[in-house]
Order: sequence, then structure tokens, then C-alpha cells
Amino acid sequence: MKVLGINYLSESSVALIENGKIKYAISEERLNRIKNWWGNPYKAIKYVLKETNNKISDIDIFSTHGIASLKLLNFNKKIINNKIIEVKSSKLSFKNKNSQIKFLRERYIHERNALKRNANNISLLKKKFKKIDIHDHHEAHAASAYFYSGWKKCDVLTIDGWGDNFSSKLYSANNGKLKLITKSSSIDSLGYFYGSITKLLGFKPHRHEGKILGLAAYGNYKKAYSYISKMISYDKVNKCFKGNFEKGLYLSRFDNPNIKFLKKKFKRQDIAASAQKRIEEVILEFINDNLKKNTKLALAGGVFSNVKINQKISELKNIKDIFIYPNMGDGGLAVGCAILSYNKIKRFIPRNTPTMYLGPKFTNKAILKEIKNNKLKYVKIKNAEKFLAEKLHQGFVVACFQGRMEFGPRSLGNRSILVNAKDKSVNDWLNKKLKRTEFMPFAPITIKKFANKMYKNLNNKKKAIKYMTITTECTNRAVNNSPAAVHVDKTARPQILNKSDNPRIFKILHEYYKISKIPNLINTSFNVHEEPIVCNPNDAVRAYKTSKIDYLFIGDYIVRR
Repeated sequence: MKVLGINYLSESSVALIENGKIKYAISEERLNRIKNWWGNPYKAIKYVLKETNNKISDIDIFSTHGIASLKLLNFNKKIINNKIIEVKSSKLSFKNKNSQIKFLRERYIHERNALKRNANNISLLKKKFKKIDIHDHHEAHAASAYFYSGWKKCDVLTIDGWGDNFSSKLYSANNGKLKLITKSSSIDSLGYFYGSITKLLGFKPHRHEGKILGLAAYGNYKKAYSYISKMISYDKVNKCFKGNFEKGLYLSRFDNPNIKFLKKKFKRQDIAASAQKRIEEVILEFINDNLKKNTKLALAGGVFSNVKINQKISELKNIKDIFIYPNMGDGGLAVGCAILSYNKIKRFIPRNTPTMYLGPKFTNKAILKEIKNNKLKYVKIKNAEKFLAEKLHQGFVVACFQGRMEFGPRSLGNRSILVNAKDKSVNDWLNKKLKRTEFMPFAPITIKKFANKMYKNLNNKKKAIKYMTITTECTNRAVNNSPAAVHVDKTARPQILNKSDNPRIFKILHEYYKISKIPNLINTSFNVHEEPIVCNPNDAVRAYKTSKIDYLFIGDYIVRR
């Protein structure tokens, strides 16, 4: 049985599940080279079918998301009307009241138009593929996290900006079924809250939220907290998140004129710190109120790309174990939709995520052709991994283009840039080489058997640390020998690697350890500034040529200056 999952929202994507196994998954952005591309992923559909030797007629079910119904609109209309009543009875000035009420009335039209866009995308897909399964946005997020957590029974929480007129849902999952417990409307969106701070501080929402997280560690959250804490809260009576329109600051949109004064009043790192602190508090309050002791918790949705939130959740007393689907944003919806459709017909037993290396790979013949076409200097060395480990020890930068491309926002070795983590100034000079502006430190890739010597409190994070989806406290050993991979708050976002996960990258890491006695290297994504992660040999060669990377390990070849 073959199911093709399709996501047409941010980072539109395609996933093919065959007999319960993910055979292929890729985002449209990796093919058209437009970061976070939205729309029906026709290139990716065509690419996946070709790469897996399938025709459209070979696919049993086409599956997507997007519930467009009057029921959803009426639900949000009721919430909007209640919020208008709250604003009218608030202590806001006459001008502020009118402004908030005007936005809330406009918001209903926005929600209706968003549902119409969903319906249009699905209509186009139906014309092309005739019959198509349609699932709820948040249920698809939840399915990706639950069915690949490896747990038969757990709770599943989704939080994002917008999805079928909701921004969050909590499910109880058991024996292949998801039972909805509580939900939050998109009018009360934590994703929009954090995105509005991203926009306020001069970055792009839906893309640069990670910069806000990194910046937050440099600030004092207490400075702007009295203002930012008013924006969002947890509604204990209705068991949902709440955007506090009646307090005059929150709007469920990225461009929020109500908070522009904050930039004049506070430093941007203090604003970032306050926003991070508040979103953590609200989510933790929700979890403490709604989840029992010894809970196994699976997470998905764009808000859980915030690795510090994930760490804070893992440290709660009622959380026994945590898993974040590695492609937690909308890109992962393709997998969630496909597995929901598969599970309807053939019962799917939750399993551990086997791999995220789900994209294309290329032959040495194709790679060599690209090298020669670009007249690059190259060598083929018998023990390339040992040679590169020596170069890394000497301080050189190595880009890796190996095997199948990763599916999701994290490079996990196959489309990565490696450098040693000994020099703390690497965060400055390597970002300049790659033409990046970052506040987060580079993440470490670490040999599994040394994980507990480098990081603290890993017991309930073992599923998460394999895919760089969570931060954790560093030991003194990590701080001393890998300062470039440790943030100012003494945390890191590691990828823990076993030999069976990725033999070639593991060998580089192991050879480096034999020389340096350090089980860490820095691992950052291999891409041209503001482009998606490289996909094919042409992307890799172009990225190499336009950067100041020293070595490119591509297939069996080493390209050098």
C-alpha cells in the first residue's frame, strides 16, 4: 500500500509511505531553492514519484490537510465576539479599544480567507489526483509526533501560528488513536506572539525565530517583562492559551503596531529575553495543569522548533520522557497526513523514528561530472575520513555532502559544515565566512558513548538529542574543550551520533577524537546565506565556491582550494 502525503503550507513538502515505511520525503524549497516556499509542491511530487519509480496510478491514497468548514468559522466568531466584549469592558483608552475591536472584526475576514485558500489548494490537488484524503492540520502534526515516538501510549501537544483556525491542540494517544482533549484558537496564537517579536526586532517571522531565541540569552528578561507578560497567558478555566486583547498589546498577527514602542524603550536582547521567558511560563503552566505525573509527551508544531522551550518542558517533574518530531514545523505535515491515511486502512503501530535521511542521494559519477564542469581541484583518498579529521584538528572548515539528504530543518551530517569546537571565536569568523548573522552558537555533533560526559540530565531526552531538537546543560568538560558549541547560558543543542546512524560522518568524528581527545565537532547546515540547505551536487559546489570553506567532502572526493 502506497500513500503520498502532501503539505502546501510553509516549507511545502511531500512524503511517500509504503507498507508503513517512509520511503522518501522532501520539501519543495530544496528543489526550487526558495526558502520556506508555500504552495502545492508539484516539483517535489514529480521528483518523489520519479526517484521511487512510481507513477501517479501506483499511489493508493493521496493525503493532505485543510479542514474548511462553517463550523470552524463559527467557533472563531464566538471567540472573537467574546474578546470584543472583554475589550469593551476593559480599562483601555477609547482609541485603543476601537483599534483592538477593529482588528478583531477584521480577523474574522482573515480567518475566512485563509480557509478559502486552503479549499483552493485542495481543489487544485483534487483536479490533479482525483481522490484525496483530507485531515485536520493539528491532527496531522500530532500524528507525525505520536506514530514516530515509539510509544503506544502518550500525550501529544501541538503549538504553532495557524492551522485550520487553531493554534494548539492537546491529544491523548493510545493504541493508534488520537483523542482530542483541549484546543486553542488561532486568535490566541503563541506562534503569532513569538513571530510578532521576531518582526519587531527586525527579523523575518516564520524564518528567524531561532535568532530571537539565541538573542534572549544575552538579555535581562525583567527589563521588558511587565509589558510583554501582558500579551499572552494560560486560561485555566477553558484549558487553553489566551491572547490578551483587552490589555491593549497582543494582536494575532506578525506586524503588530501595538508593541513598536518597546524598541524605543528597551534593548532588543531584553525584549527577546522577556518574550522567551513569557512563552516558556505559559506553556509550562498549561502542561502542569493538564498532564498527569510520569507523562510521556510527544510534540510537534512550529513553536517546538524552540529548543529551549523543549528543554524546560523536559525538566518538569510530571514529564517522564519527551520526543519532538524532527521536522516539527509545517514541513512535517506531509508525513503526518500520510500516516493518518495509512492508519485508517492498515493499523500502524507507533515506532521509533528510524532515520531522517529521507531525501535524494547522488552517484559518484554525477558528483565527479559537477566537479569537473566547475574546474575544481579534487583528490580521492583511501582514508578520506582520517585526512579530514586531521584538517579539522588543524582548524580548517569542512563541508560534507554525503548520502541521502535530511528531511527537516536540521542538517544531521549529510548536508553539514564541520569545524572543531575548540575556538570560541569560531561563532564570529565562521558566520562571516558563511555570510550569516546569528546569535545562537553552532550546535555540536557528539559521539554517543561520550554523551553523558559532555551533557547533563539526558535520561528523558534520549529521543530528542538524536535530532538536535532540544538544548541541555553542558558539563565542565564540554565548556572547557568545546567552548564554540556552548551558549552563554552553558547549554548546547547536540546531535548524538552512533556508528549505525551515519557510518561515514561517525568515522570522521571518531578519527578526530583519536587525535584531539574531544568527542565533539561543530555541525551547522551547508547552505548559501538565506538559501535552503543544499540538495544536489550543483547546490553543493555553488555553496562551496561562494563561501570561504576550505574543504568539500562530496561523495568519495575531497575538493580543496
